Amino acid sequence: MDKKNGLLDYLSQVFMNFGITVAILNVFCMIFGEEAQTMSTLFQLGGDGLAVATMMQFLLIILLINGLRVVLMTDLLIKKMPLALRIVAMFASVFGITTAGVVAFGWFPVADALAWVMFVGCFIISCAISTGISIIAEKQENKKFEDALKRFREEA
Repeated sequence: MDKKNGLLDYLSQVFMNFGITVAILNVFCMIFGEEAQTMSTLFQLGGDGLAVATMMQFLLIILLINGLRVVLMTDLLIKKMPLALRIVAMFASVFGITTAGVVAFGWFPVADALAWVMFVGCFIISCAISTGISIIAEKQENKKFEDALKRFREEA
């Protein structure tokens, strides 16, 4: 089953990712906000939540990442690229865009080695989780198609 890659699908993906990101950031604000308030623009309001500027920065980053997802993970612009290469390019692009956000928006001190270690660690963990979820979803979809094919063969 081929999904259409229209504007509504793109915006749906953007706002789903944005909602998840804002929810996670708000949890981080509640837990770490007061201590991190002086270190990061992300936590400029301390434990009180996220600033509008921070949310708009994340919306911009998510718009860019989802645009890259359309380019790299569909055949819309790139016709013959192996899936493994698409995935590597996607993760590398997300890392690059997010790193640009860190630098451009002062999300954490660029000269702080521990902050970079934590950032890379969180990125690797989130990549592993998203890959795991994707594998599980694909297995479930494949099983659904196998069951449908089995029923079709039995009826024929």
